[in-house]
Amino acid sequence: MSFRRWAARRSPWLVGAGLAVFGLGALVAADARHTPAAATGDDVRAVIIGDADSLDAALVALSAALAAGPDDVAGARRIRAALRLTRARYKRVEGVVEFYAPALAAALNSRRQEVDDDDAPPPSTISTSGFPALERMLPPAMSRADADSARRLVDAMRAPVARVRELSAGVTPTDAQVIEITRLELARVCTLGIAGFDAPKTGEAMRESAEAIEGIRAIFAQVGSRRWPRLGAERAALDSTLAAAARYLRVHSDFESSDRLTFLAEYAAPTARALDELRRASQTTALLMPRAWRAAAPSVYVADAFDPRAYAPSSAPASTDELVALGARLFLDPRLSGTGMRSCASCHDPKNAFMDGLPTAASIDRRGTLVSRNTPTLINAALEPRQFADERAATLEDQALEVLRSPAEMGSSDVAAVAAIGADAGYRRAFALAFHTDAAAAISPLRLRQALAAYVRSLVAMNSRFDRAVRGDTALLTPIERRGFTLFMGKGGCGTCHFAPLFSGDTPPLYHASDVEVIGTPASPSRPSLPDPDSGRARIDHLPAHLRAFKTPSLRNVVLTAPYMHRGNFASLDAVIRFYDGGGGLGAGARITNQTLGADSLHLTAEERGAIVAFLGTLTDTVIARPHRH
Repeated sequence: MSFRRWAARRSPWLVGAGLAVFGLGALVAADARHTPAAATGDDVRAVIIGDADSLDAALVALSAALAAGPDDVAGARRIRAALRLTRARYKRVEGVVEFYAPALAAALNSRRQEVDDDDAPPPSTISTSGFPALERMLPPAMSRADADSARRLVDAMRAPVARVRELSAGVTPTDAQVIEITRLELARVCTLGIAGFDAPKTGEAMRESAEAIEGIRAIFAQVGSRRWPRLGAERAALDSTLAAAARYLRVHSDFESSDRLTFLAEYAAPTARALDELRRASQTTALLMPRAWRAAAPSVYVADAFDPRAYAPSSAPASTDELVALGARLFLDPRLSGTGMRSCASCHDPKNAFMDGLPTAASIDRRGTLVSRNTPTLINAALEPRQFADERAATLEDQALEVLRSPAEMGSSDVAAVAAIGADAGYRRAFALAFHTDAAAAISPLRLRQALAAYVRSLVAMNSRFDRAVRGDTALLTPIERRGFTLFMGKGGCGTCHFAPLFSGDTPPLYHASDVEVIGTPASPSRPSLPDPDSGRARIDHLPAHLRAFKTPSLRNVVLTAPYMHRGNFASLDAVIRFYDGGGGLGAGARITNQTLGADSLHLTAEERGAIVAFLGTLTDTVIARPHRH
């Protein structure tokens, strides 16, 4: 689904302006109520134009270096240096372009391309564009043909840069937008940037993240005294923390060894707080956008940063205590199944991290057949934009319907379940209380699904040792666990698919969609070159690129949820990491043409694998927070 179609479904004002495909007009219109009369936007426009001109000049220099060719060591070195400079120039303007012109940002720097299909989850992993594509064209031993192909791409990239410059004329940023640009870019750095998401092979992720921070620092240097003249202390605090964060990343620029926990807890967190203090002191209302990350949360790592109702349909009732209690009761009731012998909790056991510990569950028909896929935990399922391994359900209400009517899982339907409990006077009273209606007509198939969904939305647990450490109590993690987090975000490359802090495929900082990936999971660990026959997402959207593609699951509570993969065919986390370390199915010799996981070995040692497993243990939290009323 394109951004435009997603926006139209979520909120009509996102497509109400002429430049909406780039996000420009929509954001300006949405934030009109915050626009101060004296704000003309000239200050921010000057920064955008200057950064765009610098990026264009760097592209010209890179094109010249490519034209000169990589015919000797010095030529190849000049190309690499020019590419590093050009990427750094892009990072300076990244925050503004991502905010106002996401389509142009994707053209310049995307590891994936959206499929314009209403049935496909946005974004779907198809191809790269801009800098990531350029990186793939320039192998370590590049040829003249490689350089010529890369030069054509570089020359083509100048067009979207020129468009950024042109579009800046239509930008009149408000105070709320300037603050939101900064908030989003800080989150982008603290999740994707330090993981090397869009530059996995250059080793420059930390330096580029420093450039991104300097880019937003430059905006405040340009606009701060004019927009917030009476908030000198707050502006100075923000500038100081931005400078310190960028300096840390430059000093600790080695991608594999840079201590991410120190950066997040001691540099990024104070910067986010300083930005939020400036917003509050200026009495600027947080810019409301339809996303899971709450508008008033300073960073994605703070407590209560995410809204469990973000992906709920607009028809979903408020998650009151009465509704959640009703959903919990239904969750435990075997009468919802066709046999009257299985409840939701039979497979999603609350005492076992809401899963069953089996590779796949036994079918309810008792004929010796099995459910086709592994039972996932329901903890934090509300924070995922799509449900099931193939992402076929858009909401938790849809998920409940799918499970109820599955012949293998519950062997029933929402209509049959209502018939089974309809005569229960206690249920009639509970439904009437939860939905504020007459008891005689309170129970319905839709309300049953809404109650179950409300209960699952209450199962949010985001206060693990890692969470508390990244919020400042770093002593909660042992040295080996800290080392594991560094490996997870660095050498291991885990953080480029399992994005912190949700550690799922829900892509920060907008959290609009989840990725699907093809990793070549084998039918059996004993036969690693034989891919599992499950067609995955392709069974739903029929896209060849999604054959054997599955949702990237959250790694929270992962030490409790063995066995692993969609078939449950890996018994331990070490076995999973060894599979990834070996390059997935391709690395094992499988014939897979669309694998999205790199086939090269990561060369992780046994100690490094153990450190990553130790870190994953810090993500354990099964203490369900009391749900908020919304």
